[in-house]
Amino acid sequence: MTNGIDRVQRSRLAASGLTPLFDAVVTSESCGYAKPDPRILDVALKAMAVIPHQAVYVGDDPATDGVAAAAAGVRFVWMDGGRPISGRRPRRRVGSLAELADLL
Repeated sequence: MTNGIDRVQRSRLAASGLTPLFDAVVTSESCGYAKPDPRILDVALKAMAVIPHQAVYVGDDPATDGVAAAAAGVRFVWMDGGRPISGRRPRRRVGSLAELADLL
């Protein structure tokens, strides 16, 4: 799920070889909603046939990703990448994919 242009995001996934690892790709362009609007999460959840409490949203921006997740009733994990943020820090934070695997 991304606030991005559909063809750009899909070409990035294809170029990286990651396309087969995703069951669904939801872009703001394709669904008409952009984060922090929680409806983009609703589209992604429906595409994956899961309900909010079964999902975990990992994002790098608490102001858009975290707000959207909270409004949609989805648990949020902040992938901080060493970036400082202003405002309230999310309860769950990881700095790497290895940390995320341990958390999940």
